[in-house]
Amino acid sequence: MEKMNDKQIVQEWKRLNFELLENKPSSDGPYPVEVVKRRELLLFAQVHLSNIMDAKKNNDRKAEYFETEMYRIIMSTYYDWDTNKPTSSKI
Repeated sequence: MEKMNDKQIVQEWKRLNFELLENKPSSDGPYPVEVVKRRELLLFAQVHLSNIMDAKKNNDRKAEYFETEMYRIIMSTYYDWDTNKPTSSKI
């Protein structure tokens, strides 16, 4: 598990901004559920990336490693959506 340096964090913010603001589906109505779920991952990724920055600022190595791993898992799920599509629970 490897930490992100400042340059990587800036790149990840750029990537998230692109995905959220530029790479959005066109729609005249509400997005389909699958699109909403996938875009929700981007919001979670923003939270974790922000938490990485906060952990770096506070020299909290455990939090930094945890948040980095969570960020990578979320982005991996986002980019591999078609192969890792979450199953819906019937609870």
